[in-house]
Amino acid sequence: MRSSAAFALGRIGAEAKAAVPQLIPLLIPLLKDSDANVRSSTASALGIIGAEAKTAVPQLIPLLQDSDANVRSSTAYALGSIGAEFKTAVPQLIPLLQDSDANVRSSTTSALGSIGAEAKAAVPQLIPLLIPLLQDSDANVRSSTASALGIIGAKAKTAVPQLILLLKDSDANVRSTTAYALGRIGAESKAAVPQLIPLLKDSDLTVRYGAASALGSIGAESKTAVSQLIPLLKDSDSNVRSSTADALVNIALSLQEKAKMLTSQELNQAVSNLESALKIVAEPKADFSRSTIANLRVYLNVLKAEQNAKLFKLIGQNQWVTAAIIYLIFFPSLWFAILRLRPLWLLRINDALKPYEFKLPETLGGAPVRIRDLTFFSFFLYRPRVLDAWVWAHIKTVREQFFQNPTVKSRATYIPVAFELDDKKVPQLRGEDLQSIFTKKRFCLLIWGEGGIGKTSIACQIADRAMAADKTKRLCKHLMIPILIEELESEFLAAKHPFLEAISGQLKSISNHPTPIDRELLQHLLQQRRILVITDHFSEMAEATQKEINPNSPDFPVNALVVTSRLDSTMRNVPKTTIHPLRIEGSELSAFMEKYLDKLGKLNLFNGSQFHYVCGDLAKLLEEIRIQGRSTTVLFAKLYADVLIAKMEGVKDQYLPQNIPDLMLEYLKQLNRDVAEHKLTNRTVYEDAQLLAWECLKLTYRPASTKIKDAINVLSVLNSQNAEQRLNYLEEKLHLIQTNLPSQENIRFVLDPVAEYLAGLHLVDIYGEDESKWRDFLIDADFQNSPEAIKGFMLAVRDCYLAKIPGAKDTDFLPKEIAARYNVSITVPPQPPQAVSPG
Repeated sequence: MRSSAAFALGRIGAEAKAAVPQLIPLLIPLLKDSDANVRSSTASALGIIGAEAKTAVPQLIPLLQDSDANVRSSTAYALGSIGAEFKTAVPQLIPLLQDSDANVRSSTTSALGSIGAEAKAAVPQLIPLLIPLLQDSDANVRSSTASALGIIGAKAKTAVPQLILLLKDSDANVRSTTAYALGRIGAESKAAVPQLIPLLKDSDLTVRYGAASALGSIGAESKTAVSQLIPLLKDSDSNVRSSTADALVNIALSLQEKAKMLTSQELNQAVSNLESALKIVAEPKADFSRSTIANLRVYLNVLKAEQNAKLFKLIGQNQWVTAAIIYLIFFPSLWFAILRLRPLWLLRINDALKPYEFKLPETLGGAPVRIRDLTFFSFFLYRPRVLDAWVWAHIKTVREQFFQNPTVKSRATYIPVAFELDDKKVPQLRGEDLQSIFTKKRFCLLIWGEGGIGKTSIACQIADRAMAADKTKRLCKHLMIPILIEELESEFLAAKHPFLEAISGQLKSISNHPTPIDRELLQHLLQQRRILVITDHFSEMAEATQKEINPNSPDFPVNALVVTSRLDSTMRNVPKTTIHPLRIEGSELSAFMEKYLDKLGKLNLFNGSQFHYVCGDLAKLLEEIRIQGRSTTVLFAKLYADVLIAKMEGVKDQYLPQNIPDLMLEYLKQLNRDVAEHKLTNRTVYEDAQLLAWECLKLTYRPASTKIKDAINVLSVLNSQNAEQRLNYLEEKLHLIQTNLPSQENIRFVLDPVAEYLAGLHLVDIYGEDESKWRDFLIDADFQNSPEAIKGFMLAVRDCYLAKIPGAKDTDFLPKEIAARYNVSITVPPQPPQAVSPG
């Protein structure tokens, strides 16, 4: 009862100042009451009354040693509330800092803080006593101690290192109070800025509020925190937003006052950050006061004025430096703008600037000087954006020209086949399987397999994807121009860089460019993989040509290279990815035929049973190839399908071939049948094509080019009449051969296996069963550099002998010798033809 009455009297006194003098004498006796609760409530009541209760101090001091912890805590609180005027209580308060009761320690730190704030003489002695309590085990003690130090203010700067540690306290109230304390200490707390910044993202809003307020109170020293304060202007809590805005205003004010001492970099950063802040607080939907917006704008303008003043002063003091800076900024800015807006202009400007080159006097070293270098133009010239623009400007023409190439055109009807990609079986060619290869800065892709298996067709499909307008289908992010190299002609081999010259000629031709491509531009297109170089039938090329295509050479210009070859040993020491098209197995043959006929729109010519038996006949035809260990190639299947279509469409003289040599002759007959005017006889076509095929193979036993004049001379020996016209007939009417670009001096067969079989038929026709001639032929074959590279031709000769020599057997001299060289079985058990059902 007395306890409640004492507390009530205290409340009355606090709210009715006139009654205080009468109340205090009534309360003082209760400080000695036998009941601890009465003593505690009385002390609290006097604390509520505050400074007016100063006459009770002598009676309160003894209670600091009361046996009851609540009494000691209430008494410390009361003395702190009465104020520092009675600092005589400090000696009795100090021991309570070590009190066993946390509430007592907390109340004592608060009391000492309030006394210290008003009694400057006592501050130096108080701070060392308070600092240890920052590590107290009780969070309230740590919090009240931090608060007390904050009340003391700047005089408590020696406590800053210990306060900084509390910014990572696990208790949110401690972190919040500590931030407040550091803010009260002010600029002397600048060391705490890096630790205060993370608290701006604290999950507790009072901590974010306190951290923002503290940074604002620290002032200019918090300039590094401005960019982290800005997001808090959009905090979910209005108090945090308000505190942040005030902090930014305080920092801006402090920076304004110290603007002349800021470096240019610091000033520029401050202006940039404060502009961002002003943009947010000035938004119509924002809830910031007009005074906050106005103050921030004023301080920002002052900083901008100082920024301009520093700039003009710098210009005035360093005119030459200023001129140099303008020079350094103007040209790069100009070229950069052109690069972004009109990248192809840079190539035109480059052509215009080329003549403006000179040499320094010999006394200065005689070094060449280019205007392009002096104006920083060279740095922008061959950037990816420029190269992409050049490719884009020519890609439409390139696509048209590429697909008109006879090699590409003859492979227009593509049926996907399974292949091995670095020994991993892949069912068909997909862009995603190759994208990881084409994103490399330098790559070599080898497509290997025997003739007719579809190597060039796969290379053409890769080229198609490299030019794809749809970015999702491309092999890499940028477009690529495919350059198909089928032979390095003599005119290129005489050049310093034959392979580069051949690429340059092909690029000029395929892009319809009026002049040769600038060598520097060409090299950058190659280096940055804007040109995809496809070297076709590498294994059939002459040795001198192969030596020029060496990616391991330090000056090899190509970074995106695709090579087709009959040998897997090609580019043996070059890091590469390999693609090996797989043979068409018997079970897959009908599915392939069905897809091919369907793509040609001819599948409707066959009913189910017809298709069934046709596939069986084809399987029988290709059985000898399988026994020889050779692949059932895509080419043979396609040629057979073309002959089959002609028969089903009612061609009278068409019959189905029983062997591969006959298939080749039927293929020629089919080509000749489609000629409408000035048609040559089939016999003339056979003889010319066979003789010309041998002319292309006789030097290396591999399908190669031959000079047009030599081809005409050979045809003239066979028949002197119209030799040149007959050669043109094979190219322009039958599309059996093609002229090599860009020189247009050589010709070669479009399909290598066709050339091999036609050459084989020619040899069988002139050598017959003459064993001595065949021995000479085999001796020449043994002198060829690569037996594997000529295997396709040798086996074709064997097939032609067995097909065309009456009564020929596997055990005859020539078939037996070729079989021995290539491990071909000569004992073929008879097998009935097995029909293959459609897929």
